[in-house]
Amino acid sequence: MLRTSALVLALFLSGCTSVATSPRPMDYYSPGQPESAGESLFEPAKNSLADDTIKRILDYRLALPAQNRVAVLKLSSNSYWRYYSDDFTQLNEDIATNFIGRLQASDRVYDASFLPSLLVPEQRTLPFLREAAARYQADLLLAYRTQCRTFEKYRLINPDETRAHCTVEAVLLDTRSGTVPFSVVSSNQFSAKKDNQDNNFSETIRKAELAAIGQSLAETADRLTEFLAQVETL
Repeated sequence: MLRTSALVLALFLSGCTSVATSPRPMDYYSPGQPESAGESLFEPAKNSLADDTIKRILDYRLALPAQNRVAVLKLSSNSYWRYYSDDFTQLNEDIATNFIGRLQASDRVYDASFLPSLLVPEQRTLPFLREAAARYQADLLLAYRTQCRTFEKYRLINPDETRAHCTVEAVLLDTRSGTVPFSVVSSNQFSAKKDNQDNNFSETIRKAELAAIGQSLAETADRLTEFLAQVETL
C-alpha cells in the first residue's frame, strides 16, 4: 500500500515557496481606539460599500476566542483520481488527515473539519459562505483551491519524466465580522520519473501531484497556526 510519505521520498522537489499574511502591528491602531471585535461590518442588501463603511472595515481590529472551530472548504473540483484505486483513495485520505491534524495542533483551534457538503451553497460568494459557516457554528472558514500545471517542454527531453508546478491558495474568513484577515499561497515544483508499478504515465503524474499538494497543504496549515498564535483573544 502506497503512502504519502513514500511518495514524498520519491519526489524530487526543485523548489517551494510559501507566502502568507502578516498580522497587523499594534501601533497601526490609533491610541484610545475602541475594540471592534465581534461586530458585523457588512450590509448584505447593498451592492457597494459606503466610504464610512470601508473605513470601519479597514479600522477593524481582529480578535478571536481563545478556542475556535475552523471549517474547511475545498473550492477546486479536481479529485486527483480519488477513486481510481485503493492506493489513490488512501493517499487522498492521508493528505486530508495530515492537513486537519496540523490545524488541530494549534492552541487556538478546538476543532477543524470539512464543511458538510449539505451546507455548501451553490453560490460560493463570501456572504453565502459566511452564512454556511455560521450555521455550522464555525468561528472561521478556511477556503482553498489547488492548481497543478505540467511543463510540456520538459517531456520533450525525456518522455518518462515529468516536471510540474502545484499551488495551494487559501483565504480565512472571520465568521463574526465577514472580513478576510489571512491568506496564503503555497507552491511546490516537482519532477518525477515513471515507476514500473505505474500502469501509465498519467498515473505517475497524479501521484507526484498528490505529494506536492500534500506538502503545500501542510505549509498552509503551518502558516495559519502561526497567524492565529498572534491574534488577540476576545
